[in-house]
Amino acid sequence: MASDARPARAPRHGVVARVLHWLTVLALVAQYAVGYAMAGAEGLLEPWIEEAYDGDEDLLLPVHVAIGCSILALTLIRYMWRRIVTLPPWPETLSAAGRRFASWTERALYLLLIVMPSSGLALVLLSGEDFEVADRAEWEAPLDLIEDDLLVGVHVASQVLLLVAIALHVGFVLKHQFVDRDRFLRRML
Repeated sequence: MASDARPARAPRHGVVARVLHWLTVLALVAQYAVGYAMAGAEGLLEPWIEEAYDGDEDLLLPVHVAIGCSILALTLIRYMWRRIVTLPPWPETLSAAGRRFASWTERALYLLLIVMPSSGLALVLLSGEDFEVADRAEWEAPLDLIEDDLLVGVHVASQVLLLVAIALHVGFVLKHQFVDRDRFLRRML
C-alpha cells in the first residue's frame, strides 16, 4: 500500500482566534496606509489623498486614532482569548528551535501591537501638542506630561520593529507552508 507523503492536516485555531487575527491584519494594513498618507507619502497614496481629503493629511488624524484604538482593543481581546482557549498543538514537523522562534516572534508581535497604538494615543493625549483638524477645529491635548519627540520616537521605532516582526512571522509561516509542506498556514485559515 502506498503511503501519502503529505503530512496530516494541521490542527486549526478556533474561529474566534482566526477572525480576531485577520481583523487585526486588515486594521494594520489600513493603519499603515493612513499613517503613511498622513506623513505625506508620495506615490500610490497621494492621488487618493488629493481626491478624498483635498490633500489635507490632518483630516486623516481622527481615522488614524480610531484605527489605532481598534488595533489596541483587538490585541487585548486576542491576548485574553489566547489565555482562555487551548491552542492547537504544534505540528510534529516543527523543531524545538522552530517552536521557540514562533513563540518569541508571537510575543514580540503582541508587545508591539500594544506599544505602537499606546504610544500613538499617548502622543495625542499627553504630549500637549495641539492638532488642527480639517481647518475648522483644533484638537487641544488635555495634558502636557511627556515630550512629544520621545513619543514620536517610540511610535516610529515600534512601527519599524512591528514590520520586522511581521516579516519574520509571515516568512516563518510561508517557509513551513511551501518549503516544509507541513500545512502550517492552515492553522489560521
